[in-house]
Amino acid sequence: MARLHPIHLAAAIGLALQAGCAGRVPLDPAAPATSLRQRTGSDARLDGVVTPTLPAGVRPDDGVSADEAVAMALWNNAAFQSSVSDLGFARADLQEAGMFTNPVLSLLFPVGPKQLEATLRWPIEVLWERPRRVAAARLALDAAGQRLVQTGLDLVMAVRIAYADASLAADRAPLIREAGSVLARIDTLTQSRLTEGDISELEARTVRIEAARATLDAERAVTDALVARQRLLLLIGQPDDLPALALTAPAELGGACGAPADLLREARMARPDVRAAELGVEAAAARLGWERSRILALTAVLDANGQGREGFEMGPGLDLGVPVFNRNQGGRTRAKALLQQATTTYAALQQQVGLDVREGVALLDQAQAALSAWRATIVRPLGANVADAERSFREGETSMLFVLENTRRLIEARVRERELVAEQQRSRARIERAVGRSCQAPTQEAARDR
Repeated sequence: MARLHPIHLAAAIGLALQAGCAGRVPLDPAAPATSLRQRTGSDARLDGVVTPTLPAGVRPDDGVSADEAVAMALWNNAAFQSSVSDLGFARADLQEAGMFTNPVLSLLFPVGPKQLEATLRWPIEVLWERPRRVAAARLALDAAGQRLVQTGLDLVMAVRIAYADASLAADRAPLIREAGSVLARIDTLTQSRLTEGDISELEARTVRIEAARATLDAERAVTDALVARQRLLLLIGQPDDLPALALTAPAELGGACGAPADLLREARMARPDVRAAELGVEAAAARLGWERSRILALTAVLDANGQGREGFEMGPGLDLGVPVFNRNQGGRTRAKALLQQATTTYAALQQQVGLDVREGVALLDQAQAALSAWRATIVRPLGANVADAERSFREGETSMLFVLENTRRLIEARVRERELVAEQQRSRARIERAVGRSCQAPTQEAARDR
């Protein structure tokens, strides 16, 4: 064996440990937040903190808009912050994948005639396994980032739907209370007519039942508004004792975010969960390559003797695991199954994207058409009827009962009109989630070109 100084052994160990530290790969933790900002226009907090605070630009004193509610949810929602930990697990897996296995140093101490012996072993198969292992872990990290973005988009849809429900409930309660007040006046007039013998007991009883039902509906509407508000508060991550949350009036919406064919093509190319599924296929393929590279186990050996014929002696060697029985058949089979699963998951998601886009566009078109028709054929004619009935009453041509009946019908029509506005808002939220961006945000192709 060649004559080497003991310091050479320490240098070899130091180089091995340094190589292990060099396996760390720099990460970009801000990428999911940047993507969410481009897609929604709101900043997302990804530090895992669940203490409710107001994000920049949100001022609840003058009312909270739907966009501000989205910003608050991406900043404070506890369930979303919990999903951030998945990204931390994926980063840890990537760091672990880049680590080299520590060398093993064996020492046999001299006792009696026994000389000092040292053996340093280091599995060098990691040199060809590590690139594949790191590639699979990097793809898994990218997929985790895309899934986190999709989780944020799911939260945005849930917030917009909850905001539409809460706003509807807040506007519906006074309308139903007003309808109940009108029915109470109708009941009073009916009882007077019953006393005078103008109507039968059956007719009077029917009106009284309607008035009682209207009173119960008004009480339930107040409870519905409270429950809807609590659901919205939960999503935006605000405490229950927050002062009354003033919701702004719903804005009139235009059509869909674009032509259905363009929306479908964009969703299949740029939606985060689709991209995550693509990365899942790539990661499964990389893992299959890694499992195939694990057939051969090779360990480098450095043996040293404290007292040979020529003094201190050191020499290299190899330990080779002969792949006769175990050729990592189970690992390769499992990796093939994972690749097949990832491929079919991607195909199923493509089909789901098509359904989401087409369904969202159809629901929005239907809601807009129903709202336009309801206003044109119901609300406006009923409004004209009320105006004519009031004029006729002032001129002594009709009774107050006729005016109240038309007023009641108009209030009920306005309740339905407000429900159709809320349905329009819900449909728009579903389209935005189906495409993977807000309708006000630029397309992902335009965002990449910036």
